[in-house]
Amino acid sequence: MAEQTVTVGNATIVLNGTNDLFSDGRTTGYLEFYDERHRPLFPLTSHIVRDYLLAILTEPTHPELWRAGRITGWIEALMENAPQTFRSALPEEHMIALQNM
Repeated sequence: MAEQTVTVGNATIVLNGTNDLFSDGRTTGYLEFYDERHRPLFPLTSHIVRDYLLAILTEPTHPELWRAGRITGWIEALMENAPQTFRSALPEEHMIALQNM
């Protein structure tokens, strides 16, 4: 079986298997950067970045490996800094319309 890896910038990170929590965390962090519901306030300041990353690092509900991946994914998206964003939930008026169907 071939090694499972993820590429971040110019680095290749070897995962411990197909169910490595680092990979899932990385995907979450990457998408979170572009999600309007979770994206930190812009313009970014050193304090906003510090507070955001510390909140991820100290969150007790997820394993450490997942949190490390989330931070890595968020920083990867930060470095990419594409202008497109998305909203991971429907606006409230759409939810009401769906409930009334």
